[in-house]
Formats: sequence, structure tokens, C-alpha cells
Amino acid sequence: MVLVNATGLGAATNEWITSDYSPFLNGKPWPRFPVVAYVERASNIWVHPLGPKAYPTVTEIHEEDADFTTVVIQFPDGRRFKTFNELVLGPCLAGVYSGDFNGDGRPDFVAVKPGFGCGLAAEYCTGVFAFSDGHDYRFTRISTMGLGAHDLVIDPQTKTFRLVHTSFRQGESTDGITHSFWVHRFYKWDDNLRFQRDGNFPAVWIQYLNRPNHEPTKLLTPRLKSRAWAGAEAEARIDW
Repeated sequence: MVLVNATGLGAATNEWITSDYSPFLNGKPWPRFPVVAYVERASNIWVHPLGPKAYPTVTEIHEEDADFTTVVIQFPDGRRFKTFNELVLGPCLAGVYSGDFNGDGRPDFVAVKPGFGCGLAAEYCTGVFAFSDGHDYRFTRISTMGLGAHDLVIDPQTKTFRLVHTSFRQGESTDGITHSFWVHRFYKWDDNLRFQRDGNFPAVWIQYLNRPNHEPTKLLTPRLKSRAWAGAEAEARIDW
């Protein structure tokens, strides 16, 4: 995961999440959803990089004897919102990002826990989205098995964000050789307050070439993709 154009909320430029194997849209980089990357000030307390006291702080704590952790958003005016999170790897966060995900003009948040697993093709990643709802916040937890670092992009038609879940598959190709592929699937936040697959954007298969590559592969037919994906639903998943 690469962070580009560090800045603050409301500045002329934005920061986004990207990677060197992410899919392109019509031959050009997919429009990135602008976010502000929070920084860890001390002891797992994450603050806005330009206004630590003017913007909310985000932290994760673990109460003694509890089998879960708690994500806490603390606003400068004293408001606090919190929700439980998985205890995996303890009360620590790998990153916190803020952006107007639901388009209401108020900051939303996503707090991501460190990924873990057995290597490139099987890494768990957990996180919590906090969506503003007027004066309140609604939370949704995500637990994914894939590559951990997911892209946030913009649907150019609706101007709403999409979460791109990336997994890793291998399969026999039209050249008779078994190749490795990144598989990118697009999820949207719907009116029922959950993520669901976006049927307007089919999965994008990109061949792993040990170098930056963003072009959909021409080595797989729909039948070969289906064969390569067989059995992956339990491995490459997003749980809500």
C-alpha cells in the first residue's frame, strides 16, 4: 500500500490509497477517493496531521478481561462514539483515514487493524467504518481475507466511493500455462447500511508479472476464470 500526496482536510490536494497492481479504468488510473491519513501521536491514539486538537481523535482500547477491543472516536466538543472490534493482534491500529464517504459533508472514518496470515495469498484484515448520520455515527465492521490493503476508488458516474477487495488466484490460462492473478472485486455502501458487490463493475483479473501492472488479463476466458476462482469464496471474503 502506497500513500500519495499527504495533506489535510480541506487542502488543495488530497491523499489516497493506491497500489502498483490496482485496476485501471478505460486505460487510466481509477479515480481515487480522497482521504486524510491520520498519524499516531502516542500509545495508539490517532490524530489529524494538521489539526490534532481541531479534529476528532481515534483510538482502540482493551478493557481488562474483555474478549474484544473498543474503537473510540473522540470529538473536540466532548462527544464520544464507540463500537467493539476484534481482539486479533490486540488493541492496535495500522491506519486511520478520514473522508466524506457518504457525501453528507461531515467527516467519516475507517480504522484498520494490522493484517496477518500465511503470506501474500492469505492475509486477514479487520477494520471499522464510522459513517456520519447527522449528529450521530453508525458503525460497520469489516473482516476480510485477501491482500489486506484495499483501494478506495470513486465511481465516476455516481461520484460515490467503492471498496476494492483484492485476492490472489492461480489458474491455467489460454496459453496452457498456469499463471498467477490479482482479482479485484468492487463493493459499494448501500441504503441498507451494508456493503454489497457492485454489479456494474465485474471483477478485474490482472496477471502478476513481478512488476507494476494494471491491465486486465487476456489470458483467461470466463470459463477459465470460473475454474480458477472455484473454492475461493470461503478464502477471499468480506464479512460484515
